[in-house]
Amino acid sequence: MKVYRYDDYIISQDENTKNSIVAQGYNFYKVDKATFEELFEYDKMEYIRSISDNYCGTIIMVCTILYTMIMYFIIGDFTLINADIIPATLILLFNVFLHEMGHIIFLKLYCKESKIKVGFKFVFIYPAFYVDTSYSYLLPKYKRIAIYLAGNFMNCLFILIVSLGFSEILPYCYLVVSNLLINFIPIVKSDGYYAFITLLNRTNKKLDEKQEAIDDFVRGLVMFVVLSILSII
Repeated sequence: MKVYRYDDYIISQDENTKNSIVAQGYNFYKVDKATFEELFEYDKMEYIRSISDNYCGTIIMVCTILYTMIMYFIIGDFTLINADIIPATLILLFNVFLHEMGHIIFLKLYCKESKIKVGFKFVFIYPAFYVDTSYSYLLPKYKRIAIYLAGNFMNCLFILIVSLGFSEILPYCYLVVSNLLINFIPIVKSDGYYAFITLLNRTNKKLDEKQEAIDDFVRGLVMFVVLSILSII
């Protein structure tokens, strides 16, 4: 993919499909070749750089996440909740910071033109911090997936380091593992959801604020019911 600047637009062109992603602030548009030629003049486009794809990094992330989850279920005595809620919550809060930093680091690593936006919202009754990774739309598929998985990857690195050198802390990491599981429930529009639809060459449909609030509420409610059933079991 080749990246260009055009006035206050950042443009990423896919040389294979001839489609372009046009970014203006935090608005993103997918434009076919014919429409692009109507809207933009090629001689005014400033070439920035080319971006090649790399699936190796994504595979390493996926393998690390899978290994960590399997390892914890085997040796970590996993539970959804227990009496050690205070130390587990402190470890979770630290991992929230690690998680969001993972998105930021890989977003800036792969897409230097990206703007960083951190926010907070409720998904049903669950508080959630997030990093707006929309600028990943300017990237090829596997680098986009890597950005979506980067937060979980950082959490898994933390758990692996704990298991190797600080094993006494490992039982308190169950909330981190629970959060990892939630991230990969397809119902929830979280990192796993976005990584999966990107793998299928699909994009998330943008909703207005009211539609997004309703969508988050419904998905969060379903997730609450699923986790409640699991906790009873």
